[in-house]
Amino acid sequence: MPVMRIGVDAREIQNGVITGIGRSLANFIEYFSVNEKKHKLILFSERKIPPNFNGNLEQVTIDHSPTLIWDQIRLPRALKAFQIDLFYSPYYKVPLFTNIPIVNQILDLMFLEFHQYKQEISIPRKLYYTTLGKAFAKKSISIITDSEHAKQDIIQIWSINHEKIEVIPLGLGNRYKPVNDLHLLNKVKSNLKLPDKFILYLGNFKPHKNVSSLVKAFKRLENRFLEYKLVLAGPIDKHGERIRDLVSEIGLKERVVFTNTVKEDDFPEALISLADIFVFPSLYEGFGLPPLEAMGCGTPVIASNLTSIPEVVGDAGILVNPLDIESMSQTIGDLIKEPEKRELLAKKGLERAKLFRENNTSGRLFDHIISLLEKGK
Repeated sequence: MPVMRIGVDAREIQNGVITGIGRSLANFIEYFSVNEKKHKLILFSERKIPPNFNGNLEQVTIDHSPTLIWDQIRLPRALKAFQIDLFYSPYYKVPLFTNIPIVNQILDLMFLEFHQYKQEISIPRKLYYTTLGKAFAKKSISIITDSEHAKQDIIQIWSINHEKIEVIPLGLGNRYKPVNDLHLLNKVKSNLKLPDKFILYLGNFKPHKNVSSLVKAFKRLENRFLEYKLVLAGPIDKHGERIRDLVSEIGLKERVVFTNTVKEDDFPEALISLADIFVFPSLYEGFGLPPLEAMGCGTPVIASNLTSIPEVVGDAGILVNPLDIESMSQTIGDLIKEPEKRELLAKKGLERAKLFRENNTSGRLFDHIISLLEKGK
């Protein structure tokens, strides 16, 4: 088999800011650079990517332009000019006007599936997702998604053949493991103004995250377990302000700590390791990375029993109906009272997390792309 050139849309990592998609892409690029000595990876972006990667890689910058122009005109020209044999997009957008085989990644269709977002989405945006989004999926020779639940959404909403969809879970970063360094733990505790004992939520505060139900469940524990506080780690945007207003309205200001956004250099693994219990009450997830990160850090997990989350958590956490506030409150209270059960869940979570370590998932993506190249040639 001759040397093949694999193109990648690398804009998610061009600024050095690691989003969820960017983190997954960075893991894949790192895996490729270490394990592939023959075929070449060509990274296409608008700006030069920070020099975090070595190996059989090449960077190509395409001048900034409106997204549609970049995606559908400039990128296809560059793919042809650099003789790309296969193109991988880490999100649903792909160039339509090219004969080069395309693999794209679709993590979820929440904007077309979650009831509140379906009602709020504008007609032009809905038309864009239902027409162009479907066209992107049809154009691809293979679609990568991160859960069986997301796969079924893609099949049902966009009428995509199930054989075309490959389920490869998101990878758990190597940093997410129990932190025992007392100096680091104390530093993070001081920087984020954390209490001694707390229940943790980590993520954004958009409606589908259902953090309001967690706040209300914690309210029901108000006169019990007074040594525990609720820590909400996420951005104080308009959604965060809504949650902060709710906390004030129901009289929990002294029992709830807002950390604002926790960045990579804030050591989220230490924050998670300090928590007594991690609660993730989301109503919709294409995958559900935060509870997996908590399991990787050895923190017991209570999580929603909806959409893809049970696929991630399995029997290594406690699954609850996120709309049943009384049940959620009872589950949190029971787990606080049972240190032996917390210890058991911590051990089970650590074992389950091994299945999702980034080398496993990046390796599966790598093997899938190489197999497609071999079939094509």
